[in-house]
Amino acid sequence: MGRTKESPVSKKLIIRFLNVGQGDSTHLILPNGEHMLIDVNLDHKNRGIDVIQYLADELPKGADKRELAYNVNTHPHDDHIRGTGALGHDFEIGEMWHSGHELDCDEGENPEYDKYRAVVEDLGDKAVVVYASSDVWHEVDGVSFHVFRPSRTVKVKKSDADKGAAVHDECMVLKVSYAGVSVMFTGDSSKAAWESIMKHYNKDGLLKAQVLHASHHGSRTFFKKKAEDDDEYTAHLDAIGPESLVISVGAKNEHKHPHPDALKLYQKRISTSKTYRTDVNHTVELTIDEAGHMTWSEMGTAFQKEYELPDPETDSDDSDRGAGRRAVAASAAIVSKTRLGTRVPRRNARAQESR
Repeated sequence: MGRTKESPVSKKLIIRFLNVGQGDSTHLILPNGEHMLIDVNLDHKNRGIDVIQYLADELPKGADKRELAYNVNTHPHDDHIRGTGALGHDFEIGEMWHSGHELDCDEGENPEYDKYRAVVEDLGDKAVVVYASSDVWHEVDGVSFHVFRPSRTVKVKKSDADKGAAVHDECMVLKVSYAGVSVMFTGDSSKAAWESIMKHYNKDGLLKAQVLHASHHGSRTFFKKKAEDDDEYTAHLDAIGPESLVISVGAKNEHKHPHPDALKLYQKRISTSKTYRTDVNHTVELTIDEAGHMTWSEMGTAFQKEYELPDPETDSDDSDRGAGRRAVAASAAIVSKTRLGTRVPRRNARAQESR
């Protein structure tokens, strides 16, 4: 629809919090023109956008495919990996950062996870398990990345009483900083995760961030261990001290996110005028220039309509742009049962700190 693509020399960091329904996906355009995607989700039911078609229109052309320099996965739950198979099939992924978590699934039991595993295996050494550290994990053209979680990888067994909690407790937490402005990406990280993060990394303003991407689609698990637990933990929110909040959430989702308890705690510290929700504002863009000035904008309803996935239960026309390509990607994915990537130190990250 005629959007102006940024020049590789724009010296701006552009962050688009994509409306992917009930799930997460964030597109970053780095000042050097490279592209990063944090999580991915394709949600027909909640009218999310077709991330694959959107990226096909946005990513730079390489020798054979369009290039996605970095694919980041905070944790391997469906609403954060749905579409990974298509990413691996359609685009040239330069490097993948992931949590290393493994789910105890038989082949075919969780198709999205099977496709995710296949992409990780296909990438080989380009798939890197991240780990928490006080030091910068990676830096490119003035943009730095800090990782505060996971402190370890987890393998979830079928017998585990609460499989989701084990993954959320070690979900990746990533802080992206540029020109004195930081954005904290929390994935689905839990209260337990943040109690540990606060213990090890709450020093010298390391957790400070002007923008917070709300954990778990606005769930109260960011503040409470259990629904009946009245002990509301907010020390982490005070340490981050965000001025703006983004909640990635599907309209009228079955989980009733964002939870009223969480919204109440957020609103005590963050103005509603600086709170953006993808179920209300759709895709939201944040631009940070080299002087550290922040500009917020909404991509608008025209953008939403251009890329919106159809609801297969109500739309007779199933000719959405990415459907054919995703079908090819699904059939092309080879399921692998080998370990998920290799834990290797980055050039500017040191040994993992003790828990």
